[in-house]
Formats: sequence, C-alpha cells, structure tokens
Amino acid sequence: MQSGPHSAEEALVRLMMVAGRRFRARSAGVIDPSQASLLYTLRCNGAMRLGDIAEAMKLDASTVSRHVQQLGDHGLIDREPDPEDGRARLIALSDAGAASLARTFDERLAFLSEAFEGWSDADRTHLRDDLVRLTAALGDTA
Repeated sequence: MQSGPHSAEEALVRLMMVAGRRFRARSAGVIDPSQASLLYTLRCNGAMRLGDIAEAMKLDASTVSRHVQQLGDHGLIDREPDPEDGRARLIALSDAGAASLARTFDERLAFLSEAFEGWSDADRTHLRDDLVRLTAALGDTA
C-alpha cells in the first residue's frame, strides 16, 4: 500500500508528475509541455532572439534551438530579421502558434476543471491563493 506524501514538497512533486503524465496522455494533437512553455514565453515577451529565449527559460541554447526548429517545421513560430542586427533572427509566435497554445491551455483547463468537481469555492480560492504565492516564491518570470 502506497503512503501519502510526508511533506508539502513531496506532495507538489507527486502532483507535477501525475499532472504531466495526464496532460501528455490527453494531448493528442496538442503541443507538448516544453513546446507550450516556449510558445508561452514568446506570448509573454514578444519576439526574441534564440539566446534570449534560452536565458528566459533557463535552458541550454541547443535545447531551445531544437524546439524552435520543431515549432518552425509546424508553422507555430515565425523567424524574422532582427532590426538591430540583420545577421540575427527574432523568433516570434505565429498566428498558428497562438491558436495552438490557446487550444493547449483550454484542454488543460478543462481537464483541471473536471478534477475540481465537488470542491467548494472556498477550497478552490484557497488553493489558487497558495499556488500564486508558491509561483511567486519560485521566481515566476514569464
């Protein structure tokens, strides 16, 4: 028999693993979590150079480059010349990328809404406030 988490940290790690597995299982035709994170970064910050995306996401530039290539192959991003340096390219969210990101968020919100069935408004508000506080403590920079 599996015991429950012994700390808030353990409970959060378990939640992240379960949610990640469930999101991936339900995301046929929806972008994966790493792609969604990159598109979300572009949505929040506008067009950026690849190195700036990597810095904002705390990832290696080669990893971001691979994701950018995949997203570009699917038309989810646009590449445009950097007006400050014509040799560099700016990566921007395309209309198709914005629509795909919106579908991904809608799918995940619907999944979570189902999980919250039976929760009181007070419990949901309390959880929201705690999650906002935790997100800020983790250094949300999006």
